[in-house]
Amino acid sequence: MNRAQLYFVAALLFALLVAVFVLQNTEPVGVNFLFWQFTHVSKVLVILVSAAVGALMVILLGAWWQFKKYIYVRQLKSEIRELRAALQKKMALEKSAAPGGKEPEQNRQ
Repeated sequence: MNRAQLYFVAALLFALLVAVFVLQNTEPVGVNFLFWQFTHVSKVLVILVSAAVGALMVILLGAWWQFKKYIYVRQLKSEIRELRAALQKKMALEKSAAPGGKEPEQNRQ
């Protein structure tokens, strides 16, 4: 089983646990949040909305992390291109400066 399948199975198990918890807690409750106050709200609704908001936050944070990683990889690729160009330029200068135009002896990898 690969990592994506494990995450999918874990998500299904979590959803099942949330569903069981919701079915066992159906009575109305009062909710106070910052300056808002809601009375006689189904506990099921509170639980589902809380789970949905949590899932949305995880998705947004994951997308932000992926975006930052993408930008970092782009910067590294740009740096690699610059370093390769500088190396080729240096090698060309060394080759032209060597007596007889021969390439200097060195270990290359």
